[in-house]
Amino acid sequence: MTVETPVLVGAKITRGPRPWQVLQREADGTALLPLEGQWAGADGSVVEVRVAREYDNAAAPGCDWQPAEMLPANGWHITLRVPTGGLYKAETRVRTPGAEWRNTGDKIWHLAVGDLWVIAGQSNAVGYGHGAVVDPPMLGVSVFGGDEEWRLATHPIFDPTNTKHPANRDGGWVDVSPWLAFGKGILEGAGVPVGLIPAALGGSPLSAWDPGNPDGAYLYDNMLSLIEAAGGRVAGMVWYQGESDSNTELSATYLARFTRFVEGFRARYGDDQPVLTAQLNRYFDSSDIAQGRAFSVIREVQRQAARVIPGVAAVPTLDLGLSDAIHTSATGNVVLGERFARVALGMVYGQALNWHPVDARDARFLNNERVEVVVTFDHVSDHLVLLTLFAEEFTVEDAEGAVPVTKAWVEEPNTVRLTLGRAAGTGAVCHLSAGCNPPSTLRDALQRPALAFYGLEILAS
Repeated sequence: MTVETPVLVGAKITRGPRPWQVLQREADGTALLPLEGQWAGADGSVVEVRVAREYDNAAAPGCDWQPAEMLPANGWHITLRVPTGGLYKAETRVRTPGAEWRNTGDKIWHLAVGDLWVIAGQSNAVGYGHGAVVDPPMLGVSVFGGDEEWRLATHPIFDPTNTKHPANRDGGWVDVSPWLAFGKGILEGAGVPVGLIPAALGGSPLSAWDPGNPDGAYLYDNMLSLIEAAGGRVAGMVWYQGESDSNTELSATYLARFTRFVEGFRARYGDDQPVLTAQLNRYFDSSDIAQGRAFSVIREVQRQAARVIPGVAAVPTLDLGLSDAIHTSATGNVVLGERFARVALGMVYGQALNWHPVDARDARFLNNERVEVVVTFDHVSDHLVLLTLFAEEFTVEDAEGAVPVTKAWVEEPNTVRLTLGRAAGTGAVCHLSAGCNPPSTLRDALQRPALAFYGLEILAS
């Protein structure tokens, strides 16, 4: 039996983007879409290309049928400039002089032009959230997997199947993460499609991400290789890490090492790259005082990083439920993703909304008796509220040790007043939500918790 070789009809695409790919847009809101291939037809034929919206078949602005450059040996190529949006399809056809019909050629489906966000950190960045939750996929939010293929983003975002990046092949119980809700929030709020690039790994310490680590930073290098494989450009990073550095030694150097990590990332992808970070959630399985202080120090460093490094933001987590001793639950992760999206919409996409989390400005003694303290908060829209009459989440220490806090209440829309059980002595500092598993009931008008702080000096009146 003789098998005949199929005859090429129309145009074939041999090089171009992959289905479901999100092309990183440039500053003008457009992205270049290069295509090339082969064609067959009568002499004088021309390959024509367009990019059209899938939902109504209308050509994208400036992307209606255009002739490709015809090359020797029946080749062709073209580059179109496509505006933010999607989903798009790239279509080809061959026009033959004098012929009524055009021969249909290859297509690439489900393309978008928008922003790529890389996901870095450890298990809470990977997404170990379990439990029932409704968080369906949305057209316009895609993920670039470890197999270097694009797909519609669904849970779990991290999928080890056929990965080409074993450095961040996660063997944990991967399930629901915050990042689908994050991408959907940006798409719905700003109209910008989102491509997610998962690069995190459960249990990873900051040293694995620190380009200044003399022993090497294998996860940092792996992240760069993922970004390059996805197109070589990103709009920003989401980061959730710190649990593995919550000990006395590593927490003391976390800010310097995290700063170096951010600087290395920005040196490659742009000085204005936003880095959105999560402040650590709770940890149920430890009552160790030293570890509790280390968790508190890491949270304070995360708060400080958002204050001192331009373009870095911290997102609160301490009210979110857990699905085990340390991992935010499925419902908690959806809420967290929405919070990340709100921060991105305000800080990155210029939306006029209340996106800053409530953050302590200072703490002062009300008078020289040093038994009344007023803590003033920034970014308070409308009012603050404490959900309890108890003062458990505010703690005070001085050179002699713990100073009892007998009462805490919201005195002004942006202040909380504390009454102490004794006069505070020298070196007095205040903490909010300190320890591995602290209470957290101070809320803003949107029911978001205030960022935890640690070691805030109480100033004289």
